[in-house]
Amino acid sequence: MQRLLAILLVLIGVIGLVLGRLGETTWAPATEVTATAELADAGPAVVIDPGVLYIGGKEGTVTVTGASDVSVITAPEGDVTAYLDGTKYTRITGASDWSTLTTEVVGADGATEIDDPTSSDLWRTVETSPSPVTIDIADFAAAETGDEEQEYRPILLVTDGKSAGAEKVSITWPVEAENRWVPFAYAGGAAIAVIGLVLLVVSLGGGRRRDEEIEDADGSAEGEEPVAAVDPTEELPRAEDGGAPLAPTSSSAAGAATAASDRTPPTATTAPEAPASADDADLWSVVDEDQRRAESPEEDR
Repeated sequence: MQRLLAILLVLIGVIGLVLGRLGETTWAPATEVTATAELADAGPAVVIDPGVLYIGGKEGTVTVTGASDVSVITAPEGDVTAYLDGTKYTRITGASDWSTLTTEVVGADGATEIDDPTSSDLWRTVETSPSPVTIDIADFAAAETGDEEQEYRPILLVTDGKSAGAEKVSITWPVEAENRWVPFAYAGGAAIAVIGLVLLVVSLGGGRRRDEEIEDADGSAEGEEPVAAVDPTEELPRAEDGGAPLAPTSSSAAGAATAASDRTPPTATTAPEAPASADDADLWSVVDEDQRRAESPEEDR
């Protein structure tokens, strides 16, 4: 029973460790969130409002997908608004949840094309790259606080001025999320497994000692020589038969005395009966000697 309990504890401990590992891998929560805006009819320009990049923190990435090469332009907010006056464009204003960016169409009846959007002298930075384009939020934030401070700049996204400024914009932020029960699963599983292992070792050691005791008991019992039982009806060896003389016991002496007293001593006129055995012959010799002494007391004196 103790060994079965130990094995059960070890299994429970292993299950706890496995659950802890699954909580860190397969069952782990997402380490980042991504908010996306699908732009069906965005116009020739798309503007990401100042501060939208920092909704989930100052780390992460912005991914822009366009029909052709995408130009990322930065400038003061007033300059961007003045440049796009009278043009249809889309603004990304924030996030309705951690998966959706909110958008707003400005100047729906405005112009749908821009001539040479990257050549304006209003822009501070212009970077053109093949689609999709990635913007590092941490680098963008560092530029806003550097020597040329441009805090909360908008980002203007354009292509060739005729196609949509962007077809899709996604912002991804890292998040610190974890299953809070994982440390408890690890600690509990390890503790229960150790207890089970200790109990198993103790039970195995106790069983081995009991087996050794049983083997020792069996060995000592096999090594003892059996004592032969004495048959009370068996005749003891006599001296005249070649056996060792036996000392008379008190019971044998008493039996001889009783037998002698029960016999009738022979008289002078009665002939003694022939002895039946050698023992009787010895006894009769003693009786004859006593009788002779009684019949001739004078000679004895």
